[in-house]
Amino acid sequence: MKERFITGAMILFVVALMFLTKIIMNVTWIFDVFIVLILIISAFETSRIFKKIGLFNHEWLVAVFPLLLYGLIILCIQLQLAFYWFIIYAIALLFVLAIVSFVISLATKNRTTSEIRIRGMRYSFIRFSFNKAGNTLVSMIYPTVSMILLVVLNHIEEMSYAFSNVSGFEGNLSIILLAVAFIIPFIADTFAYLSGSLFGGKKLCPRISPIKTVSGAIGGVVWTIIFLVVLFLIFSADTSLTSVFVGLGLQWWHWIILGFVGAIACIYGDLFESYLKRKAEIKDSSDILPGHGGLLDRIDSFAFSTPIVFIFFLFFII
Repeated sequence: MKERFITGAMILFVVALMFLTKIIMNVTWIFDVFIVLILIISAFETSRIFKKIGLFNHEWLVAVFPLLLYGLIILCIQLQLAFYWFIIYAIALLFVLAIVSFVISLATKNRTTSEIRIRGMRYSFIRFSFNKAGNTLVSMIYPTVSMILLVVLNHIEEMSYAFSNVSGFEGNLSIILLAVAFIIPFIADTFAYLSGSLFGGKKLCPRISPIKTVSGAIGGVVWTIIFLVVLFLIFSADTSLTSVFVGLGLQWWHWIILGFVGAIACIYGDLFESYLKRKAEIKDSSDILPGHGGLLDRIDSFAFSTPIVFIFFLFFII
């Protein structure tokens, strides 16, 4: 328990330091580095989980994908390309890397054949190489594709050429969006755990996660909504941030909707990773965080809630 508390405190310190650097110094690259490093490590963990399930893949291609995707975002911003071009290029990049995976398997025939023999598989050389390329593509998608949107939110005010309502906020817009993106999974996970521990009761999905309860899920949703409404009131009281809410037309009831949908997304994110770990017959995605397991264990909720936050605010900035 002490180990878990110390690790949790260190995580909070790093996140707080990252936000303070952005708020005080208006530096964006530190946040970028933080997110990309998390995604690279999480990609390794995802790759290894998928391997344990039987979805063999090229883990180094999976791990390098977040870095390439980040470079693509920065390139699109520098060239002032519309956001849909980033989506097109990202999809193209996925398939290019899948083809590279296929070519690597073909080029290392002896190693690939040995891999098939050791695992006692009855696949042909070509079929196994094709399956491995497909598994590599799937492994790259989760959680990288969704969480890389945090980088987009970090640079949102530099993208006034793509989004019509993001300029003139003096860096406050990206700070608010990132704060919301981090608060939702933190509050949803924390209060789901506390509510479940306090009230217990019926299990939410015992076949996937025997610990999670219905009371925990309800507590996570309710407290996420409460915290977001309180956050709205705090931000609205700050004259330097009022222009953001006025400019975007945000009302308190918008935050209730976001809190509800975001918290539900966190529950599904948590259950999805639990499902993967159960299939792989492992307890944690890794042991990189003492008392907490792996990075993927800590960001599973982010993987599902970040797209919700992005899509929600997209309606107000386009």
